[in-house]
Amino acid sequence: MSRAKILIIDDDPVCTGILLAMLGDDYEVTAVNSGSGGIEVLQSLTPDLILLDITMPHVNGYQVIQHLKGCEETAKIPVVVISSLAEQSDKDFALKLGVDDYITKPVMPDAIQEMIEAYL
Repeated sequence: MSRAKILIIDDDPVCTGILLAMLGDDYEVTAVNSGSGGIEVLQSLTPDLILLDITMPHVNGYQVIQHLKGCEETAKIPVVVISSLAEQSDKDFALKLGVDDYITKPVMPDAIQEMIEAYL
């Protein structure tokens, strides 16, 4: 049985490292450190779940969401935002764009694992 594929799009190496350590044994995890890199990877990878940061330079998470949801090939991939933006307005905007869930940093391992199990 093949392992589920998770794509992490986050420019924070600490958060990415934590997620890779938490998920690497159970899932096939790919991590990129920019929104544009995430969009590029999606040309050759179809993940089962995307974990996405919002605050990234050049191409931010909101722009990545718009690209994902506007493309037929990626529109149905579950997207979970993991962001330091904790205002309700940030969460509401991301949900309006079509994300499936929104978790604020710092990430709690139990919350991440429960969320992943809910979408895979």
